[in-house]
Amino acid sequence: MLETLVVCLFVIVTGACIGSFLNVVALRAISGESIVLPASKCPLCNEPIKWFDNIPVLSYFLTFKGKCRNCGGKVSVQYPIVEALSAAMFLAVFLAFGCSVKSVLILILLCISIVITITDLKKGYVYEKHSWVLIISAIVTSLWIHGLNNYSFCAIGLLAGVFLMEALARLSYYLVKKDIPSEEQQDDDSQKENQNIEETEVEAIEKKDINEYIKKNKRAFGEGDTYLAAAAGALLGWKYLFAAVAFAIILQAVCILPQFIKSLYDKKEYRLLISLSLFIILAIVYWILTNLFNLNLYIIFAFIIALIFFAIDTITRLKKTVNEKGFVAIPFGPALLCSMFLMLFFGKYIISFIKSIILI
Repeated sequence: MLETLVVCLFVIVTGACIGSFLNVVALRAISGESIVLPASKCPLCNEPIKWFDNIPVLSYFLTFKGKCRNCGGKVSVQYPIVEALSAAMFLAVFLAFGCSVKSVLILILLCISIVITITDLKKGYVYEKHSWVLIISAIVTSLWIHGLNNYSFCAIGLLAGVFLMEALARLSYYLVKKDIPSEEQQDDDSQKENQNIEETEVEAIEKKDINEYIKKNKRAFGEGDTYLAAAAGALLGWKYLFAAVAFAIILQAVCILPQFIKSLYDKKEYRLLISLSLFIILAIVYWILTNLFNLNLYIIFAFIIALIFFAIDTITRLKKTVNEKGFVAIPFGPALLCSMFLMLFFGKYIISFIKSIILI
């Protein structure tokens, strides 16, 4: 018993230390710095961090207490969160699979997924070098789990991930694409922009880049999500891939819906807010009723017609909002990666859950 506790403690400490390194990898990928030099430093004043302020999780709360000793600037809570999360995941994988090659492969996948999640959440960008590491790791893990003879399982899943996300990117773009204004409208818009400078230069540039990218490439989101879907397909196979993407959409909706609704209210987009709210309410009521009662075909048909109507109305009004205010980047990578690992461990239960929602 004592030996088991010591080993678990070692795994936790190792996971926390690696989590600290993953923070460095992600943040220096964004800043363009080397992950080797310089040594750990304050992100505000660039003062080197002392060793006793660099202990994962503990230092943040016990020594410097979330503030730089040199400049007094607040240090992001991201650091202890990532470190603690890494420690917990290392322990979970160890308890599930023990000290094995499978554990090592899954932990590599988890580590690179954490890095991608950080960069996607902070910058809305998935770096290609991180994506390729994830894809290669997913292929190796899949071949180890399913055997070299089942290489088609991995290959078909990878291709399915690419085609699925590319199709979603194009379809989503044409559903809510931003119409290109005429030359006169562009002149008027440019004059208004020159007169009204409310955003910072960085925010303006980022907003311009998002909309220019979407207009130029005719896709609702970047290629980074396609890379992640390819990795998920290689790891899970094409059947579980579709369920993973569907579950990721559900996770994404649950996470951003409250903030999105609040944003619509703050911007006084009441008609869009009403359509979206009615669609959600009807969908929930329909799901509850079908699980409690045997509804006749007329009631089911009425619900379906109402859901289709409010879905079309929501998309139409969303398109109008996009035309007026432009696209906003919403990272999908973290939800997809989270769904990938949940499918890896609890795939059968998640598929049953999705079927109960969609098929009733």
